[in-house]
Amino acid sequence: MSEHYEVQQALALFFKGINENDASIIPLTPDVVISGPMMPERKSGEAEVRQYLSEIAPFIASVTPKESLIEGGGAAVIVTFEMLNGTVIEGAEFFRVRDGLICQDQVFFDTRVLFKGTH
Repeated sequence: MSEHYEVQQALALFFKGINENDASIIPLTPDVVISGPMMPERKSGEAEVRQYLSEIAPFIASVTPKESLIEGGGAAVIVTFEMLNGTVIEGAEFFRVRDGLICQDQVFFDTRVLFKGTH
């Protein structure tokens, strides 16, 4: 199996897990790290990351990958997050995949969209 295919498969399971609110199917390494704009500090380790993904998934109606660039074990993915309240956020996720398992996810989006109209 090629590295490119392994990355594609890992990402497909990641987005399926988020969209179906089932973090158990997301392939993660034991030392996985995730960080993003709504986290005061990064989450690390399979149990902590899986717990975090399980906690946020119910608030996300869908995450749709729009474009991706895969090079070696890395991937940059432009995504659209649709929240349960109808808010749509454009963002990007940068993944590292090792042996078919996600070992890093860095999430980027403009958080101001979440707080629009709350003043």
